[in-house]
Amino acid sequence: MEIKKVAVIGAGTMGSGIAYLCAWKGFEVKVCEVNEGLLKKGLARIREYIVSGVSRGKMSPKDAETVMNKVKGTTDLAEAAKDVDLVIEAVFEDINIKKTLFTQLDTRCPPHAILASNTSALSITEMASATKRPEKIIGLHFFNPAYTMKLVEVVMGEKTSEETRQTAERFLKTLEKETVVVKDSAGFIVNRIVLPMLNEAACLVYEGKTTVENVDKAITLGMNFPAGPFRLADFVGLDVALAVLKRLNEAFGDKFKPCPLLIEKVNAGHLGLKTRKGFYEY
Repeated sequence: MEIKKVAVIGAGTMGSGIAYLCAWKGFEVKVCEVNEGLLKKGLARIREYIVSGVSRGKMSPKDAETVMNKVKGTTDLAEAAKDVDLVIEAVFEDINIKKTLFTQLDTRCPPHAILASNTSALSITEMASATKRPEKIIGLHFFNPAYTMKLVEVVMGEKTSEETRQTAERFLKTLEKETVVVKDSAGFIVNRIVLPMLNEAACLVYEGKTTVENVDKAITLGMNFPAGPFRLADFVGLDVALAVLKRLNEAFGDKFKPCPLLIEKVNAGHLGLKTRKGFYEY
C-alpha cells in the first residue's frame, strides 16, 4: 500500500510538528482538533514552522504556499478520517482517551488505513484491542521537534502485521527519518533508558547531594551529551516525563518510582519551557 493522505489527530506541539513535516514532504494532511480554538492555535503553529523554514532557507516562498495548501483543518473526526491512508494520533497521554479515539477511528477510516499512535510509553497492543483491525495498529514515536529530530521508534503491537511495519517504514523513509523497531513494551527504547537517568538526577538534587546545574554540567562535559537531564526534561515537559515514569513504575516496579522532587514540580505547575519555569527559569 502507498500512503498519500495523512490525518493527524491532535494539533499540539507534537501533532502540529508531525503535520508540518508530512505536508513539507508532499503529503496531503488533515489536522483534527476537538474545538475551533485549539485548531486555530495548531494551524497557526504550523504556519510559524513554515515561515521559519523560509527564513532559514529550507524552502522558497512558493514552496511555503504549496506546503500550507496541503494542510486542511477540521474539528470533525469523521471528516478527518475520510479517505486517508494513515492516521497519526498525538492526543493526551491517557490510555483510555486513546482507546476511545481508536475505536472511533476504526469505524470512520477506510478499511485499508493504518492507525498509528505517537505515544511515548503507552501500550500499542492495548490500543489495538479497541479496534477490529489490530494488524493495522502501530506505534510511530516521533521526537520533538518532529521535523528536525531524525529518529522515529516503530513499535509493534502483538498483532501488528509485517505489511503494516513495511508500509510505515517506507512512509518514514519518505520523511527522511531513521527508524528503530521495538516490540511493544512500556517506554519502548529511548524513554526506558533516558527517564531513569532523569529520575536518578532528580534524586541526587532532592537528597541535597548537588545542584541541578552541576548535574547537567557533569553529564554534558563528562559524557558529551548535547544537553543534561534537567535541560532535556524542561524541554520535553515535566508533566510528560512524570507520566512516562508512572507508566514505567506500573510496568516494572519500584526501580522506576518517580522522585518526589519531580512530583513537586509538576504539582506546582512548573512544567519546564512551556510554563517558563521547571528545573530552570526561562
